[in-house]
Amino acid sequence: MRHSEQNAETEKQIKAAFIHAVELNGFNKVTITDIAKHAHVSRGTFYVHYVDKYALLEKIEQEIFEKLQSHVVVERLEEPLLARTDEDIASSTYRIFNYYLEYINRERETIRVLLSPNGDPYFFDKIKQIIDQLFTNKLTELNGHFSDKLPISYSKELSITNLLNIVRHWLNSPDPESPDELAEILMQSRLLAPRDLLVFD
Repeated sequence: MRHSEQNAETEKQIKAAFIHAVELNGFNKVTITDIAKHAHVSRGTFYVHYVDKYALLEKIEQEIFEKLQSHVVVERLEEPLLARTDEDIASSTYRIFNYYLEYINRERETIRVLLSPNGDPYFFDKIKQIIDQLFTNKLTELNGHFSDKLPISYSKELSITNLLNIVRHWLNSPDPESPDELAEILMQSRLLAPRDLLVFD
């Protein structure tokens, strides 16, 4: 195995061990000894790759943030904002949801643990800020703006925070839907008012 491949494999083991330790003990109580033990490496090997657990957390989160802001997402975000028919809006929005959810599903355990009470208490807000910035920048670029029917901060809460909470619920589900199925649920959640979810016989 080449040196670069060996390094990548070691970092993969350290990452998995770190996430496992965070889930068990909580980030604040995780030690380098815990991580090294679960990764089956020495403490010295850990320090070859990372300065401390904070640097490891930052790297893991940065990789997630970069994926969430990839050029693929930025380009696809334009489609629903410029679409003129309901069908085009629905199909292009679905493609964005599906792209995100396929990635989140691949990193399911990592993202679930980081969003948990044992993880990073700021992780949810960091993701929220990234999505907010992406959407706002693209909207401005296309000469769009939020409706004045509600204060902008509340419009963003409805359009972004609710989506993220549904995704967090999905990550915590013991029997989760597929990314395709959740994309459909997210689509429906954008179209239904709370009153539509109540049925009286």
